[in-house]
Amino acid sequence: MKKASLLSILSFAIIVLLLMTASDGLGTAPSPRAYHQMVYDPDSELVILYGGQTGEWNPPENFSHETWLFDPQENVWTEVTPEDSPGGSVGGSMTYDSKAKRVILSVISDDLTELQTWAYETESNTWTRLADGPLNMVGQRIVYDIESDRTIMFGGIEMTKYKFFDETWAYDYNTDTWTNMRPSNHPHGRNYHGMAYDPVADRIVVWGGDIRGPDKKELIWTYDYNTNTWENFKYENGPANRDYLDLVYNVDAECFITYGGYPYGNDETWVYTLDTNTWQLMQPANNPGLLSRYAMVYAQNVDKNILFGGQDGTERYNFTAETWSYDLNTDAWTNLFPTP
Repeated sequence: MKKASLLSILSFAIIVLLLMTASDGLGTAPSPRAYHQMVYDPDSELVILYGGQTGEWNPPENFSHETWLFDPQENVWTEVTPEDSPGGSVGGSMTYDSKAKRVILSVISDDLTELQTWAYETESNTWTRLADGPLNMVGQRIVYDIESDRTIMFGGIEMTKYKFFDETWAYDYNTDTWTNMRPSNHPHGRNYHGMAYDPVADRIVVWGGDIRGPDKKELIWTYDYNTNTWENFKYENGPANRDYLDLVYNVDAECFITYGGYPYGNDETWVYTLDTNTWQLMQPANNPGLLSRYAMVYAQNVDKNILFGGQDGTERYNFTAETWSYDLNTDAWTNLFPTP
């Protein structure tokens, strides 16, 4: 057996051992934070959390470079310490490249000079820096298009000039290159919007965000990489436009789920079905509260959404460290890590 393969197996075995020997899950979790990045790795069946802002914007000590793993089957958080970590920490986006079996991270450096691209391999607990992204920004969203084997990026805002971007970029892990797709029609510039991939329709779906332009009306946008085209759909009886949210795709139910949002938080749970272009406001008996700036993913192995952190209510930097799960089948939110 090759040495590299043996090291990978040993590293993964250590991670599994840490998860198995951790406490009951109530004693350890990431500290309160927002603007963090999170993704589900279906190969390891773990949720990966990276970075986040733990206090006010300026002090460097409030920019976290931690990497955490969450086991949604056992409800256990474990912090891991890779040899290298990304040079950025907040306001980025993560997706999972299932063919490369790597987490892809797009995040601006802490000094706001580089839009860095990194890959994380769960099995070996290794971060690897890739080709930098095209523009220095935060609030962009990246999503992996399974059929096309490309990571698609849209939106974002340049921090120093407060410029909103409306460009569509595609990243190819195999060649480590970013390509400006330049579609003839596209959504208006925005940031901190919802964006996810529908594998049944083979479309990237975009909704919401802090928008500069007339798209603040109720519109869903879809992107087809194969034809390099955007298409929009007006809907009725759905949520008002908002930002600081996540939009995740439920593979089993073939629908999208979003929660909260707005600068001041919200406690609504909405479900969107692309095939019928319809929204449904759910009525759970309990919920995570008035949240914004959180991170949420869909964990297929337990058929639940996992939500962590965010800003609680209207008070700036009032960040939470709670972990919640949402079961669409029962329309129920569960607080997995209640605040003492």
